[in-house]
This record gives sequence, structure tokens and C-alpha cells, in this order.
Amino acid sequence: MSSLTSVEPPFARAVAVAVGVLLVMDVTGALISLSAGLSPTFLDALGPQARLSAPIPMMVAQVMLAFAVTRRRRAVAGPAAALLVVAGLLAFLSGFADGGYAADLTAGQRVFQVALVGGHLAMGVLAGLRLVALLRK
Repeated sequence: MSSLTSVEPPFARAVAVAVGVLLVMDVTGALISLSAGLSPTFLDALGPQARLSAPIPMMVAQVMLAFAVTRRRRAVAGPAAALLVVAGLLAFLSGFADGGYAADLTAGQRVFQVALVGGHLAMGVLAGLRLVALLRK
């Protein structure tokens, strides 16, 4: 399709790219956890006690919501964007609730954790911008 016949919804691609980057970071974080002995198995490193990745259900939800955010229909994209805003905030807040921020990590692991949480917050901001663009239509 040519760019003249297809106009991309504002911030839709940015949200999808952010979720893709987060998926790569989640798998990387799980591999770091596994190699450092923070988790006994790869699936544990992607489970509810993960310190350097999001749990698998969150990753699946983010992918599905990112797909929905790219849709042109406001009835689909709007709620998906709102849920991704909430997911970004929950990623930040969950570290306080589950003790993830108090975990004994090396400096490098802590930097990765901060980058991952920052990525989730950034994704939430981008989803919020998508939501605002949808609401202004």
C-alpha cells in the first residue's frame, strides 16, 4: 500500500514497537535470571515471581492489546489503549507489591530491571497518547 492511501493511526505503531521491544527484553531478562540462578527454570523466570521479566500472561495480554491498539475502530483501539496504560502502571507498582524491587540483584541486573520497568512505563505513556488521539477524533 502506498502512504497516500493509508494513513497510520497516531501512536499506534509506536505502541506496537514498544510492546515488541518489551517482549525481547522479557525473554532476555528471563535468560539473565536463569543464567544467574535467580530462577531454577526458564518458565519460572517468566512466572509470577519473575524479577527481570514480565510473567507470560502479561506478555500475551500486551501482544493482544497492542494488536487491538493498531485498529482504526475506536471501539476496539480505545479500550485496548486504556488497558495498556493500566498495564504500564501495574508493571511499575507490582515491584513494590511482590518484593521485586527489594530482591538481591547485582548492579547490572538492577539496571536491567529499571530499564524494563521504564520500558513498561514508556509503553503506557505511548498507549495513553494513542488513547488521547482516539478521544480527540
